[in-house]
Amino acid sequence: MSFWSNVEQECRYKGISRKELAAAAHFSVNTISTGLKRNGMPTADLALRISKVLGTSLENLLENRELTISKEDVSDIHEKQKLLLRYLPYIEKLERMPPEMAKALLVVIDNISI
Repeated sequence: MSFWSNVEQECRYKGISRKELAAAAHFSVNTISTGLKRNGMPTADLALRISKVLGTSLENLLENRELTISKEDVSDIHEKQKLLLRYLPYIEKLERMPPEMAKALLVVIDNISI
């Protein structure tokens, strides 16, 4: 993975948007898109500012790593997707309930012993 791909992955992990990162590290948000498209490298000072904002080492962002997922992980992800699709209508109803009603229902669900 390139520097900018690693930055994007780190942002997703930390819940930081491109816009927030750009503002905190003092650079244009378009720099990320351009870096991804061109597989480019930022200047040393910008790379260092980004690593500080993300709270990770510069080495971590510069590392050329490949994302590997085991067959077991893929299978687990598929099973969780199936569960989500199966129960999504109920989750959506729960989200629309008044908070006190949703909390009461979750207490009932938590107390069900199988």
